[in-house]
Amino acid sequence: MEEIDLKEEYRQLRDEVRVGSIADHDLPITKFFEIYSALAAENGDTPDLEYCPVLGGDSRKYRVDGFAFDFAESEGSQTAELYLIVCDFSQDRELPTINAKHVDISVSQGLRFLQNALSEGFIDQLEESSPAYQLSAMLRQYFARVTRIRLVIFSNSHLRTKKKVFESKSFNDLPVHVNVIDIERYARIALTGSEPVEIDFEEDFGGAIDCLAPSTCSENYTSYLFAISGNVLAKVFASFGNRLLEQNVRTYLQARTKVNKGILRTISEEPQMFFAYNNGVTATASHVRTMKSEGGDLRIANIHDFQIVNGGQTTASLLYARDSLNLDLSDVFVQVKLSVVEETEIDLVVPRISEYANTQNKVSLADLASNSSAQIQIQRLSQEILPPVKGGELYTKKWFYERSRGQYKSMFSYKTASEKRKLELEYPRDQLITKTDLAKYEFSFDGLPHIVSTGAQKCFLKYTDSLSSKAATNSDLNKVWYKRAVAKAIIFKAMDSAVQQSSWYQEDRGYKAQIVTYAIAASADGFRRAGHQIDLDSIWERQEVSSGLLEWMLKVAEEVARIIKNPPADVRNISEYAKKAHCWESGISGRVGIPGEQIIERYGKSLTEYVEEHVDSQKEKRLHSEIDFEVELTKLIPRAQEIRKAIEAAGAASPKNISAISKLAAGNPNLNRGEKNALKYALERINVL
Repeated sequence: MEEIDLKEEYRQLRDEVRVGSIADHDLPITKFFEIYSALAAENGDTPDLEYCPVLGGDSRKYRVDGFAFDFAESEGSQTAELYLIVCDFSQDRELPTINAKHVDISVSQGLRFLQNALSEGFIDQLEESSPAYQLSAMLRQYFARVTRIRLVIFSNSHLRTKKKVFESKSFNDLPVHVNVIDIERYARIALTGSEPVEIDFEEDFGGAIDCLAPSTCSENYTSYLFAISGNVLAKVFASFGNRLLEQNVRTYLQARTKVNKGILRTISEEPQMFFAYNNGVTATASHVRTMKSEGGDLRIANIHDFQIVNGGQTTASLLYARDSLNLDLSDVFVQVKLSVVEETEIDLVVPRISEYANTQNKVSLADLASNSSAQIQIQRLSQEILPPVKGGELYTKKWFYERSRGQYKSMFSYKTASEKRKLELEYPRDQLITKTDLAKYEFSFDGLPHIVSTGAQKCFLKYTDSLSSKAATNSDLNKVWYKRAVAKAIIFKAMDSAVQQSSWYQEDRGYKAQIVTYAIAASADGFRRAGHQIDLDSIWERQEVSSGLLEWMLKVAEEVARIIKNPPADVRNISEYAKKAHCWESGISGRVGIPGEQIIERYGKSLTEYVEEHVDSQKEKRLHSEIDFEVELTKLIPRAQEIRKAIEAAGAASPKNISAISKLAAGNPNLNRGEKNALKYALERINVL
């Protein structure tokens, strides 16, 4: 892995925090938490987090900066993992360092607040509007369901310790797992999009694992088979959590995690039969270090970039059985099929293994991948369609669509200072759209602010349903769709900034994310009720929101803020209330955001005209797509036999696509519509198109 200049990364992060905090009129630590929490959620260290700054105490200081309850269904009830975040944020000019002692201090501060929050009388001393009161109330409400505490330290210092796995602690008989994201981990995740999990069985998990001799299937692929103790697998999952799950699986399971009753029953009643009854775990890695035992048996000592692509429920259930049900795992063994793939091939091969190993999932895991058909189409549109020059500017500023984390940042790697400045002018950071941002913009405009309020990862999970259906038609993701999607981004960014700077928000801060998404949803919904849409095409052409429209939407936002901040009497937590459909349907929709005739006339477009323009673009793209495919068919003729073998090996063969391949093998590219469609689907399955 490439060497990272940590001093430069620290400086860049410090500048990003400073500029962001000034622009948003926020404290630097608020911006720091925002940056780290987004990165932690995407990497699997945490679910989507709530910002909740709590700081107090005299001689016995306590601190919490954010939290999340990650609920799972088990035995007819909901249990939860509690995530508590403590920020160790430095504004020193030079890169600071921390050690294990600093980590222990932060952990103690987080647990001290938890102890206070659950004690009698503490909450009565707090202001009801304070973050400390809000969090204390939630802890008192849900703590009985908590089975595990994960305490995560966000630090922009460099952690100097050899420890990769911190020792678990205990709080009220619950296990406490400690995790640290320091500047080095932050930089690696930000640059590459994820951080490899390295499991050192010798150092951290009781010794190397016996395995069968490896099977080398090709130059780039080797497989290992072994049985792992239930205790060891549970300990590994306790240490690394959802980071073990391949990203598509993790995204899918985040909102649907369930502990399997059948697995628990086997552990409880017939633990010695677990190996026979359970399908085991399918996993991948980029490197394995083996060793020989004294008797000459092969053992796995270390696995680099370990990812579980099938067996997430099995793994999670083992940990639940050990920690929550106090079941003995000493007789439980799990079979593991480990595929070791060359690092250069892992991004391509692992999503395929994940897809084929998880065919039972209702949502195709391939639809969640950064290299899915939909994501590739959107990125291609962003590269092909240049925005107009904004009024008063001399050159085009391009929009950058980041379908996988790290793409935008890596664009600046190994560039000179002058090259970086040129790129920053061409692709400004405020015109970066990530795939989770896109879900937020689209769902806000479509009247689904309660889903946006659940957090970036869960919102994106829901969005993949509609996105995959658009990609399937091969015409919905067209130029008009893309331009309107960018216009929605322009609206969202403008509203976010306007709300932040408004006097009414500065007087009573808080819940900005909820206010913005609900205000945009209410405004768009109001136009639709009048038979119109906000004229997104005009916003694309101007590359900005008209001042009159923004002024009207800001008034809508002020009214939305008043409603959200004064919820029904039975609501104890506003953030949780905003996640409910009831908040939108009964509290906001149809009550605010109703435009007058002048607003509609100036900034609206009739629904009929709006839809017709999209349909015309669909037809144009469909025609171009068919022409492109005809051209591709002629290129495939020399590879026809090779492609046939690949289709058959992938289990994608059908009478129609085999007929199509036979024609191509004979030099005949004239296929009927059924043959074309069948072949196109098969080619997408084997990643040829």
